[in-house]
Amino acid sequence: MNTVNGSKVAGAAAVAILTAGLIAPLAVFDEEAQRALGLTLFAVVMWTARPVPVELSSLVVLLLLPATGLLDFAATFDPFARPTIWLVFSGMVLSLMLSETGLGHRLASVAQPVLTGGGPLRLFVGLHLIGLLASFLIPSGLVRVLLLMPIGISLAESLSPVRGERSPAATAAITLALLCSTYYGGCGILTGSVPNLVVTGQLEAETGRVIYWGEWLVWMFPVFGALRTALCLGVVYFVMGRGLATELGAQDRSVNAPLEPAQRRALAIIAIGIALWATDVVHGLPPVYVGLLLCVLAVLPGWGPLSMERIRGIDFPFFFYLSALFGIGEVLHATGVNDRLLGHVLSVLDFETSGGWLFQHLALTLAVIPLNFFMDVAAVGAVVTPTILQVGSAHGVSELGALFSTAMATTLVFLPYQAAPFMVALGYRAFSMRALVSLMLLISLISLILLCPFNITYWHWLGLI
Repeated sequence: MNTVNGSKVAGAAAVAILTAGLIAPLAVFDEEAQRALGLTLFAVVMWTARPVPVELSSLVVLLLLPATGLLDFAATFDPFARPTIWLVFSGMVLSLMLSETGLGHRLASVAQPVLTGGGPLRLFVGLHLIGLLASFLIPSGLVRVLLLMPIGISLAESLSPVRGERSPAATAAITLALLCSTYYGGCGILTGSVPNLVVTGQLEAETGRVIYWGEWLVWMFPVFGALRTALCLGVVYFVMGRGLATELGAQDRSVNAPLEPAQRRALAIIAIGIALWATDVVHGLPPVYVGLLLCVLAVLPGWGPLSMERIRGIDFPFFFYLSALFGIGEVLHATGVNDRLLGHVLSVLDFETSGGWLFQHLALTLAVIPLNFFMDVAAVGAVVTPTILQVGSAHGVSELGALFSTAMATTLVFLPYQAAPFMVALGYRAFSMRALVSLMLLISLISLILLCPFNITYWHWLGLI
């Protein structure tokens, strides 16, 4: 009853915020900026509290964008042509293939003897290593989540003492371990996170400077790849893992049975995808092209393990949410809200008069973080990178120092709507919103307080800044 009442209150608050934005009562912002802020905060409350399904509130946002004059109809729905949408679609097809063929369960059965036998700690160490390894092999957090979630759920089922059932606590702990390690740890790898590619693309557009994969690894992986994965391990184990039974279940004997024909074909498709994604610097195929190629193989008549009929079961309305995110990012940028907020935070931090390499780089990171609460972090990277580069240059911060300070900020994801992989993972209903938010807040707060200053100190120690 309390949850229902809370949802109603959140929904009413969201409508009140939207109404205030449309009325535009503030003198410090023009009417268009207030409409943009009102709509943005309406979306944030609706996506976080979820008084109605995310897809429904996202569709409302898509309708309000042209209705309020913030975007025209064509620009509002333009994101449906973006690669991100179709990369998500590809990942959904592959995820469905893992579930429908039973390959996800078989892969989980193969991993079970390696992960178990030494208690929960061994299980969580193994899960985090799998999540981090996937970041090296598959250059999209969305696709990694869509592949790892069904495997994690199947692993929870295989560890259950009762065949075919799974413990809600074990399912939540296992899937959250995979999710957090592959997303947060993947931020330390250039191809492991979309915001990484966005900020480096903006640097190249602004200055012509290209950031190479190995260069990103030196700047970011030791702290935001390796140490951050260890941080995720500690947080997930402390919050979710300590209460699990020492022996989580007997070994699944089906692991010794030969793969069925459909499972062999599904495994071949996954192997082709990993091989192509891992060698994109050689052949130059964008990740979305590889994903769509795998979709064609999956439904190829007479050979593919999926029928076209099953594709209709994909959650297409989720694309409303992704499109609404892009639309909000575009509106906040066009109305100047981003630049004003960025400038205000920098003035509060007294960036003009304060000095020191640690403060300057940390201040650039802190200036970006408030924008993370208004839109997807990939959109944040796109709109703030040029401004941060200019501010850094004006105060003696190198372009690489400014870039990687921005990159650190875009790795700090506190709430699920700030990064699409977390919203996708919620759709599996393997864990609660409260459990996910608790872990995200802990990981990102500790990263901000400890890892960001440590990473800047590491740069200074190496002579990078």
